[in-house]
Amino acid sequence: MKQILWISGRIPSPLYSGDALYSAGLLEALVTTRQVAVHVFGTQRDGHRSDDKLFDLPGVTSSMVRPASGIGLGSLLSSLPRDAYKLASASFRKDLSDILDKKWDWIVIDHANSAGVLDMLKDRRVPICYIAHNAEGLVRPMIAREFEGLARRAVMRLDAEKYRRLERQIVGLADAVICITSDDASYFRRFSGNVHVIPPVYLGPVSPRRTIVDACPRALVLVGSFEWAAKQRNLQQILDGLVPTLRRNGINLQVVGVVPKAIRARHEGDSSVTFHGRLPDVRPLFDTCRGGLVPEVLGGGFKLKILDYAFAGLPIFGLRPALTGMAPEEHSAMFEAENLSGLGDLLVRNIDDLGALNASQIELQSLAAQRFGLAAGIERMSRVFLR
Repeated sequence: MKQILWISGRIPSPLYSGDALYSAGLLEALVTTRQVAVHVFGTQRDGHRSDDKLFDLPGVTSSMVRPASGIGLGSLLSSLPRDAYKLASASFRKDLSDILDKKWDWIVIDHANSAGVLDMLKDRRVPICYIAHNAEGLVRPMIAREFEGLARRAVMRLDAEKYRRLERQIVGLADAVICITSDDASYFRRFSGNVHVIPPVYLGPVSPRRTIVDACPRALVLVGSFEWAAKQRNLQQILDGLVPTLRRNGINLQVVGVVPKAIRARHEGDSSVTFHGRLPDVRPLFDTCRGGLVPEVLGGGFKLKILDYAFAGLPIFGLRPALTGMAPEEHSAMFEAENLSGLGDLLVRNIDDLGALNASQIELQSLAAQRFGLAAGIERMSRVFLR
């Protein structure tokens, strides 16, 4: 049985964010082969208790350190980007040093923010796999340009350049690279000859086929993790761009996820927007909506909410750039627009077309089951680690 050390700057638990969900899906697919044992080492997520869903899997063990205090200002004097600098704390490096002394068949670097310990791995004769959640060298500079204020934009640009350089170092060291989309693969193949596209593995429940009827409220749902500054800016752009159109047409927007108080306050008293915070089970809310929104363009990467919507029987309304990683036939089963103005018009035209809504969600759920199920994930992970 192969022994794999999985280094994750932030432990992929609990499963509230896209990066945790992607990592957890790959892990479950890998250990389900029953040919590997994986030890996950990383930092406990700030303010979150880890759940047992992932760590109760046969073949998975774990150890973790507490998050470092402070906001990582020392990174300004370091070659590391802020997240990688903060996550590679003294306690993280000390505990990892002890773990590295054991015999491993593979070492996984899960996410670029886990790579502040690259110097500890360079001289080890163990194959390394880098799991890229984004093409950081492309995405981070775009995000930096969106921030207001010269000082903040300058800091973000510097951090983006550090991410670009760190990513290049990881890919240069890695024996294999895993990424989510073919677009990301095209980028990484400039620097690596062993790149594997592995889409997310859906681990959640699959709803029985539903039929959207007239009695279903004229509502849409937007699920997200809004703790990152780029995602908060995305959310504000979405609310500013869509809510006036929804309000004029009697359509309600249901927002799920922890939203900053400042954003909530701007929409206080607006009956067309409902903020739910984080929900332990979002499926009952899905049943009261006619579609799910995927309108984010900042941050890049595959949006895991696409799978939550698809497997729950929700038609998807989104911006074409936000739906990266989907196959042509999957795109054809969704309602797509090029910008928020066009998306608002698309919503208004289709919110009452129950035939189109039902045809869309039935087709999309069928397609998603074929490409994002556990069996497909097992086959793809086996190609990397077991051949």
